[in-house]
Amino acid sequence: MAIQFSFSKFILIQFLALGLFGCSGSLETRHIPSGFKTPIPNKNFSTYIAETEKIVKKATKGDLKQKWIDARLPFEYQPNQENCGDSNSSRGVLLIHGLTDSPFLMRDLGKNFQENCFWVRSILLPGHGTVPGDLLNIKYTQWIEAIDSGIDSFSGIVDNLYIAGFSTGASLALHHVIRKKNPKSIKGLILLSPGIKENTSLGFVAGFIGSIGKLIPKAGWLDLLPDEDKVKYESFPANAGAQFHYLAKELRQLATDNPPITIPIYMALSSADATVDPYLAKDFFCNHTKNNKNKLLWYTGVETTNENDIKSCTGGQIKHQKIDDKFLGVLNYAHLSIPIDPSNSYYGKNGEYKNCLAYSSSADKLKICKQEININSKVKYGEKSDKNKGNPVRRLTFNPEFQSMVDDIFSFIKSQDK
Repeated sequence: MAIQFSFSKFILIQFLALGLFGCSGSLETRHIPSGFKTPIPNKNFSTYIAETEKIVKKATKGDLKQKWIDARLPFEYQPNQENCGDSNSSRGVLLIHGLTDSPFLMRDLGKNFQENCFWVRSILLPGHGTVPGDLLNIKYTQWIEAIDSGIDSFSGIVDNLYIAGFSTGASLALHHVIRKKNPKSIKGLILLSPGIKENTSLGFVAGFIGSIGKLIPKAGWLDLLPDEDKVKYESFPANAGAQFHYLAKELRQLATDNPPITIPIYMALSSADATVDPYLAKDFFCNHTKNNKNKLLWYTGVETTNENDIKSCTGGQIKHQKIDDKFLGVLNYAHLSIPIDPSNSYYGKNGEYKNCLAYSSSADKLKICKQEININSKVKYGEKSDKNKGNPVRRLTFNPEFQSMVDDIFSFIKSQDK
């Protein structure tokens, strides 16, 4: 026992040292809170979007072109009355992005919902869409308030409401339906890369590091990166990780203290997810949800699949989909890839942005990572991990099977009407 304690203590010290002194890069203006507060959604959604645009412009101080400001904003897609007829008052969906993200990550899914005659609204979580420094003082309770308001914004507009959440957005959706005791107003949940727990055993330390950051500003950051991504933050304050940790911990406790969620759930995640714990998410699906129409889409890549991973459970059906696209050079699915269409002009196969953050400290590896990926290239797509030794791995930012997943989602939704 003494040896085990000493080893755990050693790991903790290493983690603290990384958080307090190991963060490379320097603090810049964007790492300081802007002082502007993100508006809360309301029924007058166009006004909410306009107010948010003003805040984003003020916070970014002219550093963003209008196209990138627009990309970060909440959005609303109403069903085309010519194609959908009277269905424009029948079904709606609230889209919730993840931690450090913006609504842009939900646009591909939102367009598909609109094409299927849904009234679509996507909100911007407080602290997001402006500058990374705005996450230094944020509380997860502010995110809860925002999604409650987003849900209320549909009151009297649609008859059946779905919530689609990515990562932290999925955590918030689950938190809401457990807190509200399986509300009849919610028809179903679409959960992509759901954040039930961070993929580390040391998430609890982030709160401590965030507190130290109030005395030593640079110490409050787990990552200080270039923030080249125009639609999300790449620099990561410890407080953001801490707030996710608190939210996820509270979610798990709520699930333990309450009966299973009976609202229909569709879940899609990668077994190789490096950001959140995919196995705990699968466990949550199996043990804290209960509906015979539930479905979990379990993506695997080149890693060996344990047959126990893909067996159905009391929560619902588990569908296994192995990715073996040698032409694209996909090793496995990354956390960020699930909600993005390959044709996306920014994150897609031929998109502008290439996620090579893992190599930001090595010019040579960074250059290799950003090379074109094809059948002959040494660079591969996936999640960088100890299992992917050798050549650089560019983090996959799109879902090669996106359309197949979308078809699966709407098949799931259609089953609710039977």
